[in-house]
Amino acid sequence: MTPNATTPADPSAPPLLRLESVAVAFGGLLALGGIDLDVAQGERLAVLGPNGAGKTTLFNAIAGDITPTKGSVTIKGIDCTALPSRLRPQLGVARTYQKTRLFGGLTVEDNLYLAQAGKRGRHLSLRRNKLDAEMRTRAREAGAQVWLGKQLDEKVSDLSHGQQRQLEIGVALVTDPDLIMLDEPASGLSRGERERLIDLLEALPRESTLLLIEHDMDVALKVSDRVVVMADGETVAVGTPEEIRSNPLVHAIYLGEAG
Repeated sequence: MTPNATTPADPSAPPLLRLESVAVAFGGLLALGGIDLDVAQGERLAVLGPNGAGKTTLFNAIAGDITPTKGSVTIKGIDCTALPSRLRPQLGVARTYQKTRLFGGLTVEDNLYLAQAGKRGRHLSLRRNKLDAEMRTRAREAGAQVWLGKQLDEKVSDLSHGQQRQLEIGVALVTDPDLIMLDEPASGLSRGERERLIDLLEALPRESTLLLIEHDMDVALKVSDRVVVMADGETVAVGTPEEIRSNPLVHAIYLGEAG
């Protein structure tokens, strides 16, 4: 029996995100064994676990990149279990991926502008209008928000790896999402870049809900209110960062000692 992760910050308020018995199978391989999870509005939740634990599969089920074999995904009270990923932004969902999906040949500002155009379903045009000007202004604001205000005119391909990670967060933020999903944002970062990432995540608006997948425990435990630990497609521990840090089972899983 897996721990119950249904502990929203405000018990009287409906959860922003609810997973009920979400299972995902790839042929005969059960990648997720039936996950129950509530995430409250404004909560910072980290999902930890070793490689192969099912973290990214869980993210993909929430974001609509895959459809669960069983169970349901509800966002803002709407059952979107079978809703494709291209429509999730309309529910206020934004996510990043382990591998960058930025446009390397375009500038920082252009990437932030296009993220808004994608959510609005706008087609590009040579004619400028008031909405385009507003989107450009918002793009510059988002760039400054993720500490790239001085790099707005630089090509993404010229940015450092850490700066590209910052921009990916900016691309998520620029659409003013209710739920921000970050898939291992610290992957490949140096120690200094990880510390800068922590500062950036801690500075995010508290009204935005953050769901974070991370292999780096130090990053996850510093920025989260609550932590879910997964192994072999199951939830094995749920608690505060302090509780997870001192949990012997979690240590055993990360050291490869848990069965």
